[in-house]
Amino acid sequence: MSGPMKKQRPPSLIDGWLGPEARLLERHQSRVAAPPERAYEAIRQVRLTEMLIVRALFTLRRIPYSKEMTLREFFGTPPFLILEEEAPQEMVIGTPAGFKDYASTPEEFRASERRGTTQAIANFRVDATESGSLISTETWIETFGRRARWLFRIYWLIVGPFSALIRREFLRTARKMAEG
Repeated sequence: MSGPMKKQRPPSLIDGWLGPEARLLERHQSRVAAPPERAYEAIRQVRLTEMLIVRALFTLRRIPYSKEMTLREFFGTPPFLILEEEAPQEMVIGTPAGFKDYASTPEEFRASERRGTTQAIANFRVDATESGSLISTETWIETFGRRARWLFRIYWLIVGPFSALIRREFLRTARKMAEG
């Protein structure tokens, strides 16, 4: 599944973080009537306080956060890690699925591939369009070993729909901010 999706969009920073076994879990996008610089800044500055449903889901999932955090601050706090950023176009984030044994640097994240573990890699990206911008997010998973793959499938059956809701809410709020 990874090959076709990569070909449907321009080359991206996230591609450099995807191993040979990476699988695309979800991709969401939204058109924004604002220039790319403003759209990217809106993504970085979206505050969790503006997204009640996201905060509720984070609380249920026991993901640590402060409601005043910006999206960038949230994804820069363990267990998440900003792996790479090229403003005003893309931010790449990584975390071990299950939030255990997280890396504290991009180098540690890249070196932490070991049997029985899972890594999630996501991005937020802005591309210029004729009428403004296209903001998007992709979420990929890489599992290391058959057991990790099987356990992740069960996990994703439960968490996947909520993850999609969170990503769409991030984009909706960023679009509203950029256009407002």
